[in-house]
Amino acid sequence: MARLKIEAQQEERRAESKAKQAEAERAAKRIEAERAEAAAAAERALAEKKLLLAQELSLKELDLKAKQSESSSNAGSIQTGPAGEKKVCIPKNVVPSFVVGDDIDKWLAAYEVALEAYEVPEGQWGTAMWSYIPVLGRDTLLTLDPKDRNTYPLQKAILLAKFGLTPERYRQRFRDSTKLSTQTWVDFFDFSSKALNGWVRGCKVDDYTGLYNLILREHMLDICFTELRQHLVDSKLTDPRKLAEEADLWTSTRVSKKVSGGDNLKAGQGSHQKKEGGEKLKNKEFSKGPQNSSQGSNGNQSRSDSEKKGFTDHKTGRFVHHCSECNKYGHSEGDSKCPKRAQPPQGGQTPGLASVALGEEMVRDSFGV
Repeated sequence: MARLKIEAQQEERRAESKAKQAEAERAAKRIEAERAEAAAAAERALAEKKLLLAQELSLKELDLKAKQSESSSNAGSIQTGPAGEKKVCIPKNVVPSFVVGDDIDKWLAAYEVALEAYEVPEGQWGTAMWSYIPVLGRDTLLTLDPKDRNTYPLQKAILLAKFGLTPERYRQRFRDSTKLSTQTWVDFFDFSSKALNGWVRGCKVDDYTGLYNLILREHMLDICFTELRQHLVDSKLTDPRKLAEEADLWTSTRVSKKVSGGDNLKAGQGSHQKKEGGEKLKNKEFSKGPQNSSQGSNGNQSRSDSEKKGFTDHKTGRFVHHCSECNKYGHSEGDSKCPKRAQPPQGGQTPGLASVALGEEMVRDSFGV
């Protein structure tokens, strides 16, 4: 018995030792993995730091060149480049710096006009660009290949793609363009042509078929009513025939809905409104009052405000008077508006029937029936 107990204790100690050894191995592996991860993170941080440093140096060099260019231009000097090319520098305040949110088309046009006015060679337009764009624009230009960063056509293309208007904005600008009193016809032509070019190019139209489809689609959308036009625009169809088929489908669906349920529902609502109007007529505060002069003089009723003939319109809160002389609504007995007082009935006529009809018409109008 004692022997079995000793063996059990030894076995327990061996198992405990193995568990401690396994735990130590796992801890060593964790430490090794953490060290490897820390080393990799340090390498990544170092690489990012080098990249940021290189970008900062590049921007500082560009700023230095821009300042040198500005100082030399303010002094009115003409510099000669390393290759013997005549380099003309212009004052920085000639072209306002571009602000994100401005019209990039107008700014580029002003930039080009200024450089042409100072006779700056087109090969140097890209270099001068760095002095007039904000940090976000510089970051955009830095995405170009290093050999293309000073190429103006590539700069212009990437700036238009980043800050330019959408084809829909160009379309609206072209369609809404009008000649201002301060513009010449040449200015109006330049503005309209640029808007049209931005619209057509933005829609990636480069042949006759594409232009044909674009104009026909625009014409169809222009004559549609608002709800159908919004549906067709949301469909994003560019083929005018498919657009027409979609318009027919949408229109036929709307018509079928009207025929199947719309008219019946409308008729039901009308009858319900008529019935409801009748109920409202019954519920109006209506007091007939005395029917003849003898009853009014001999009876106990008086001509107080609470006993005036008529009813209260609950929609407007106004009291609608009733005239017993002409049997019309809108005025009381003895009022100058009473047609019977203005035009006494001729002999043989019975004005009561016509008056009743007119009175009923006024009641319907007051209730909206």
